[in-house]
Amino acid sequence: MRIFHGPKNPGGMAGILARAQRQLGHEATSASYRSTGFNYACDYSLRSSTMYSKMAEWACYVAGNAPQFHVFHFYFGESLCGPGLWDVPWLKRIGKRVFFYFCGCDIRDCKHVINTYKHSACAVCWPMLCSRNRIKARKIALEYADGIFVSTPDLLEFLPGAKLLPQPIDLEHFASLSQNQGASAPPGQPGVDRPVRIAHAPSNRTIKGTDTIIAAVERLQRRGLKVQLVLVENQSHAGAIAACNRCDLAVDQLLVGTYGQYAVEMMALGKPTFCHIRQDVLPLYPQSCPVIRASTDDFEEVLVEWVRHPEWWSAAGESGRRYVKQVHDMYSVAKVCLKAYQGNL
Repeated sequence: MRIFHGPKNPGGMAGILARAQRQLGHEATSASYRSTGFNYACDYSLRSSTMYSKMAEWACYVAGNAPQFHVFHFYFGESLCGPGLWDVPWLKRIGKRVFFYFCGCDIRDCKHVINTYKHSACAVCWPMLCSRNRIKARKIALEYADGIFVSTPDLLEFLPGAKLLPQPIDLEHFASLSQNQGASAPPGQPGVDRPVRIAHAPSNRTIKGTDTIIAAVERLQRRGLKVQLVLVENQSHAGAIAACNRCDLAVDQLLVGTYGQYAVEMMALGKPTFCHIRQDVLPLYPQSCPVIRASTDDFEEVLVEWVRHPEWWSAAGESGRRYVKQVHDMYSVAKVCLKAYQGNL
């Protein structure tokens, strides 16, 4: 089976799934017309610098490669034609199978979220990060797609019939990183000889609740606790993971209501990981979630308990690793996609 993943690569997921499916015996390719500072791995990415040259390069790639694919797996509400999605009906007419993978702001109804839930990134997000084509993307997906995936369970309420597809991760890569974390961590007993290092890598400070995290750590420092917030920003993905690997604890976000790719990566490294997870979405995860739940209301109180009890860290880290292996392994996620492509879900 020949499979296209793109044209975006959120969290590196398109690249990871394409690689996993190749190793499972299929001709899968990931391509992205838009890169980010994280430099996520992708089989093909645009090299052009100007808008018009990028459009021309992408058009040449699509014209030369699109007909060969059997399956198109689109990410973040865009297709080969970008947010316009004009090609989706045509792809269906010529017998292609089309799947969408929504990841958050590309499909979330911000007004509904603000009016329904006490905590939300939508309530503090300005200017709004919502994809401008999300209404059209929802309509096109529901009308034409052979299958719709969402990366987090809170998005299921916006897409009837969609399936939760957990964010994929390369476990072998993170296992090797985890084995090296002892050598990379600062010497000394955390909280005694050195500060407890808390990693936080916000893609956007406002929607991740970063101000609350900074203020909580500063208050703990004034209370005499040895803690240090390691803010990881403006780095490549590899550099960010290396920096976080030298920390003891990790914080994903305090507002969104579900954990993201960063939490998956931190759990894979064996880091006790904090995140705001809404009570109503907990039963929608395939297994009991080991993330340490905290919101902007109680983060300081939750954090101080974990800072004061390092004897909890090892068990929490192992629980996170087991969960990621069972839920987020890229081969398991890739196999779910393959079954869907073949109409077996």
